[in-house]
Amino acid sequence: MDAPEVETEVAESAPRRKRGPWPLIAIVAALTLIAVWLVPGESPDSPDTDTAETKPAPSLLAPEADAPAEQEEAPETLVDDRPGARARALIAEMRAGGERDLDALFAAAESARRDGELPDAYLLYFFAAREGHADAALALGRQADPASHTAGESVFESPDLTQAHKWYQVAARNGSTAARDGLAALRARVERLAADGDPEAQRIALLWQ
Repeated sequence: MDAPEVETEVAESAPRRKRGPWPLIAIVAALTLIAVWLVPGESPDSPDTDTAETKPAPSLLAPEADAPAEQEEAPETLVDDRPGARARALIAEMRAGGERDLDALFAAAESARRDGELPDAYLLYFFAAREGHADAALALGRQADPASHTAGESVFESPDLTQAHKWYQVAARNGSTAARDGLAALRARVERLAADGDPEAQRIALLWQ
């Protein structure tokens, strides 16, 4: 057999190669890209409105207007209900005013004592006497003196020789002649009691020497 005939027979007897699917896939992909480019759509960067989380708009009101503000409770006014509260208030008011009317304090002390408000009376007597009011010191001396002490009417619960001596001296230094007389009578009383063997009077008599 001649060579050309052999080649022809080999060529005809060799199996033909089948074309794969790749050309078709390439065509479909190209058509898809063209269609996407031609058809307007949403920006790929923009979030899907259906699935994106919706953030609440910021409030235009002030923070205080969003929720009712809690009302601050007014501070409680402390009421002084202790014995002598009226006297303390009167003394504080007088101090704040800058003028100390000792005669007015003494009059208020006398009124409080008559009304049975003995703690107020004592504080008013004490303040006025300490500031140099002779009659206030004399009143304290007499109310402590055993010779003139009256239970339930005196600012002292019981007679007190030491307190009587102290306030008679204060009143006498501020010019009270009645206080000098009271002091002399008190000393004489203590000396008698000491001579009779009263130990308390003997101790006080030694202190007064």
